[in-house]
Amino acid sequence: MTTFAAINLKELKEHQSFKSLEEMDKSIYQYIDHIRHDVPQSVIDVLLCLGRASLRCLGLSFMKQATIANMTGYSRNTINKALKKLESLDVVDSVRTQTKAGRPSVKIIRILPFCLETLHQKITSVGNDKVNGDNELNLMDEFEPLVPKTKKNLREDNVRDNIKEISFEQLDHSFTPKNIVEEPFIQTAKPFFGAAKIFKLWGIVKNVMKRRKLECLSQEVNESVIEAFKTTVFMYKANRIKSSFENYFFGVLDSMLSAIKRRELSNEKNKIFYNWLEEN
Repeated sequence: MTTFAAINLKELKEHQSFKSLEEMDKSIYQYIDHIRHDVPQSVIDVLLCLGRASLRCLGLSFMKQATIANMTGYSRNTINKALKKLESLDVVDSVRTQTKAGRPSVKIIRILPFCLETLHQKITSVGNDKVNGDNELNLMDEFEPLVPKTKKNLREDNVRDNIKEISFEQLDHSFTPKNIVEEPFIQTAKPFFGAAKIFKLWGIVKNVMKRRKLECLSQEVNESVIEAFKTTVFMYKANRIKSSFENYFFGVLDSMLSAIKRRELSNEKNKIFYNWLEEN
């Protein structure tokens, strides 16, 4: 643990671990990509929470454990374990300040720049157990029941019978309503899923956008959605997902959209500050 003498905000900024918000976001993304499959979700959520609280002094968070617990919904005990886990992986370290009298003061949590070599040395082996069951299982095998081959009949009553017999899950991607689901996402997901699963995954996209208060489906958000889906497929095929496909997709996308929202807020603050200077 590093100890600083009593210092003001200007001096504290000299100990920032990042030079820009983009650099900090990149490190957080890299940490999440490499540790997500080895740590509980609470560890990821705490890291994201620290990132959101490290905008004033990049990489430095002044939040107490009780505050982190209130913001994430986890217990104090869980927050303590998550912070210890992050510190053991050299993702964060502790900075203890002192009062002018030399007594311990505020404890600061500092996010460290990403270092792949150090992280790999810290992460324990995941093991060779098959976390997703049969290695030969394809996404289509698990999520898309095969549509039974039926003989086509032009009679109207038979058509109605076919509609009843074919389940929602058996509809192929072409039935996905394009007025609800964006076309780029349909095209990306169609090799793996049918209309039902694509529709469900898009519901996750809308939930994450609502969670991060992103009202506009901008190009940046669209690109993040596609990237999050591709990352989830890759990690699934690599047998690195311990939870469900949907939960992992939610986590990756939430991380990406959270960073977009932070950049939006940061840009808004910069504009306000600039206008204030102009008026004076």
